[in-house]
Amino acid sequence: MSEKRRDNCNRILREGEYQRTDGRYRYRYIDEDGKEKNVYSWRLDKNDSTPKGKKRELSLREKEKQIQADLFDHIVTNGGNYTVIELVEKYVSLKTGVSHNTRAGCKTVINVLKKEAFGKQRIDKVRLSDAKAWLIKLQQVDGRGYSSIHSIRDVLRPAFQLAVDET
Repeated sequence: MSEKRRDNCNRILREGEYQRTDGRYRYRYIDEDGKEKNVYSWRLDKNDSTPKGKKRELSLREKEKQIQADLFDHIVTNGGNYTVIELVEKYVSLKTGVSHNTRAGCKTVINVLKKEAFGKQRIDKVRLSDAKAWLIKLQQVDGRGYSSIHSIRDVLRPAFQLAVDET
């Protein structure tokens, strides 16, 4: 019978977990596309201390838990590195058979997003509260009207729904 793999603190390592010679932990997994990915952390468990001079981040097992939940829910880890602008552009490119005015309205929304910091955010970092706060800012600070904000919202909502449906 083979011995179980252990780290420097004599703790049993799970499948996919490794400890490098510098003391850093690595978790290796296969993503949705079948590609091998690695995640690193200086701590194995949430109760471990971070080595001096190293940035405190989630422990390896906390990261594993997030990854497993994302894989189970078929969520692309890190949002596929899409920004809000890229997502809206993808959504607009998939709309076929729409009138010239609809396409012009979508282009206007893309132009508004290009000028705003909200458009440059990655979609995996955007929360519903962020989107609502941005729409309120457009109304109160930028002075946009009711119909402009609803037009923007009417393009953003199905674009984000597309991202959810693709997972």
